[in-house]
Amino acid sequence: MSEIPAVAVVLTPVASASALAGLCAMQDVDVHVVPSRSGAVAVVELEPAPEAPPSDDWDIGELLGATGEEVPAAADEVARTLSRLTKAGVVLITASLAQDAGFERGLSGQLTARRYAGGERGEDVAVGLVLAGADDVVEDLVLGRVRVTDVPGHARSGDLPRWKAARMFAKGLRKPRP
Repeated sequence: MSEIPAVAVVLTPVASASALAGLCAMQDVDVHVVPSRSGAVAVVELEPAPEAPPSDDWDIGELLGATGEEVPAAADEVARTLSRLTKAGVVLITASLAQDAGFERGLSGQLTARRYAGGERGEDVAVGLVLAGADDVVEDLVLGRVRVTDVPGHARSGDLPRWKAARMFAKGLRKPRP
């Protein structure tokens, strides 16, 4: 695996990816949107975090997740905005991952999941349970196994003209005929 893309994933209750892409475009929220069986997913591309210099000091907080890392501002803003637009709220999943080298090789880091409702940040939730109930594409995106642009049905809300966004939103809200 090459470089791990820095992304945050917002799970939404919106069933249609085209409806979510249209809604985001009408609200001037520039995100990638992909479909999933559990609801459309908004993916926020983040700036890669600068690498911390190596240290000989070891902190147990690294194991417990008490590193004091905050949610990236761009991801927080998207989650707050989308939670105001949906009655059920959203869940934001963020990752702080790195490719290990040396004695132990592989992907390591920390995943977090947090609820948002009505534009307010809520409690942290068990990320393992969230991922267990989500479509596999969510885990693949968070862990960098697939690039968001390679997911079938991908759309970028920032690339949509306003008229097309409104049309996609309206079309996504229609129920399919039996």
